[in-house]
Amino acid sequence: MKIITWNCQMAFRKKAEYLLAQNPDIVIIPECEHPDKLKFKDGLAIPNDLFWLGANQNKGLGVFSYSNFKFKLLDNHNPELKNIVPLHVTDGSFDFTLFAIWANNPQDKDGV
Repeated sequence: MKIITWNCQMAFRKKAEYLLAQNPDIVIIPECEHPDKLKFKDGLAIPNDLFWLGANQNKGLGVFSYSNFKFKLLDNHNPELKNIVPLHVTDGSFDFTLFAIWANNPQDKDGV
């Protein structure tokens, strides 16, 4: 299993091809635009599942599955810890908890 995290510094849709060349199963993308804004280049893999959290449509925390893994936010998520997102991850045979973290500056008002 390959999990990659990368702060893309916004505009993930324009940079995704470089990350996807590594054939990840799961990617965690801080500073990712809202999924409604994600229009990937033709021929680029589309995620099988995704989770996104953010207050700014241009800059949130995105988690994408490029395998059979599905995501569900855990009930114990504390919204006050907005840069730490606990996800239940499953593919039907292998389950685990993933903590997606965006280690940004707390004064960054544009973040999650």
